Amino acid sequence: MAKDPERWLLTHQGVRHVVEIVESGLSRRITWTLDGDEVASKKSSDEKVTLDGGDHGAIGLRLPTFTGPARRVTWWGPESTLGAVAAAQTGLGGLDLDPEAGSKAAAREAWIREHPQQYAVRRTAAAVAGVVVPLLLIWLLGRFALPAIPWPDVNRPDWDLPDLPSIPWPSIPLPDLPSIPWPDWSLPAWVETVLDSIKYVWPVLLAVVLARAEIKRRRDQDARKRAASEASEESEREETREP
Repeated sequence: MAKDPERWLLTHQGVRHVVEIVESGLSRRITWTLDGDEVASKKSSDEKVTLDGGDHGAIGLRLPTFTGPARRVTWWGPESTLGAVAAAQTGLGGLDLDPEAGSKAAAREAWIREHPQQYAVRRTAAAVAGVVVPLLLIWLLGRFALPAIPWPDVNRPDWDLPDLPSIPWPSIPLPDLPSIPWPDWSLPAWVETVLDSIKYVWPVLLAVVLARAEIKRRRDQDARKRAASEASEESEREETREP
C-alpha cells in the first residue's frame, strides 16, 4: 500500500514553494514546485539531499536514516553569498519550509517548539546510548566464550617450485648519524585518563551542542518568518492606501 506523499510548504514574496517527498522502496522521490510548476526533482536514499533550482535557488533536505518524516526542508535564494547550492550543502542560513498541517512532520515540529529542553535531553540520551550500547555488547561478548567451529582439514598440494636466483644488490655505506638525547618524559596519569575518556565523552558533548544550536536556529527561523510576514502585510496596506 503506497504511503501518502509528505509535503513541505513556503510562500515567500508571493511565490508558493512546495516540496513533495514520496517513499519509493529504499529511496525517496523528491519534487520541488513553484506555483505548481516543477523546478527540480531527484530520487535518493541519502540523508542529506540538495535540489538545484538554478535561478530559483536551491532546496536542502535533512532526512531520517530509514523511515519517518523529514527533519528539515530549507530554501536558499539565488542571492546567497556562497551560491544557493553551496549554501544548501553547508546547511547554514536559508528559510525553512513548514510541514503540511496534520502531518507527522508537523506534529514533530510542534512538539520540538513546545518542549525544547526535552528535545535536547532526547538528543543527548541518544548520544549516550550510542556510546554505552557498543561498550555493553563488547563486555557481554567477553563474558561468554564462543563455541569452537570444527573447520575441515584440507590437504594442500606441496608444489615443488624452482629456486629463484639472488640479485647482487650493491652495498652502499651510510654515514653514522649522531644520536639525539631525547628527554625521558611522559604524560601525567590524570592527563592520560582524560585523553582515554574523551573518545567516549565527545559524542555526548557534541549532541548537546547540536541540539542547543538547532533550538536556536528554529527560534531564529520563526523570527525571520514573522518579520517577513509583517513586511508583506505592510506592503499590501501601502498598496491599498495608494489612490
